[in-house]
Amino acid sequence: MSDTKMYRFNTEALDAIRELRRLFRREMGRDPDPGDPCGFDPDLNEPQPEAEARIKSFMGDIADAAGLAPDLAYAIRKTGLLVTKNNQDGLEENQRAAWKEALAEYETHKRTS
Repeated sequence: MSDTKMYRFNTEALDAIRELRRLFRREMGRDPDPGDPCGFDPDLNEPQPEAEARIKSFMGDIADAAGLAPDLAYAIRKTGLLVTKNNQDGLEENQRAAWKEALAEYETHKRTS
């Protein structure tokens, strides 16, 4: 049996993801690369890691508001990633591992709460 969970994103979640990509493209003049930090300062020419914690939290808030499953919102906040069937092959192994670890951590917290 596979450990992979399948999720369907509602329109609001997809719109939020598209908006983040659009803002990145507008500010950086390119699509985000897997190695880019999550956060970027629109006043600078390169993505800046300092904004990453704030962006991760914001991404988690968007996930909550969009009605994503709580384990996904937790993993987004923890990793700054949104791993899907369509993008997982483009991620590095450590990114996929961090995502899986965050999902497992959520389940552990849920069971002990």
